[in-house]
Amino acid sequence: MGEYFRDRGEDALIIYDDLSKQAVAYRQISLLLRRPPGREAYPGDVFYLHSRLLERAARVSAEYVENFTNGEVKGKTGSLTALPIIETQAGTFLHSFLRT
Repeated sequence: MGEYFRDRGEDALIIYDDLSKQAVAYRQISLLLRRPPGREAYPGDVFYLHSRLLERAARVSAEYVENFTNGEVKGKTGSLTALPIIETQAGTFLHSFLRT
């Protein structure tokens, strides 16, 4: 939905609420389907899926917007900002970065 507005020269914000829970659910389904596990039993493509999702957030040029809208919108750039949220287990994420 955010890409719709970005491609038409508007600015949009998309908030991904807890990608870690999506990764856990994807891991469980993949293990049930007997796909080979990767790092920490997550399938290798879960990291690819998340990165591909986040890479869609971008600023597009006025030329792109004009071409995409067949000249209906001129001189406007669009952007999509992604705000991913993760849930940590007992602060392990913060602890590893704040420790000095």
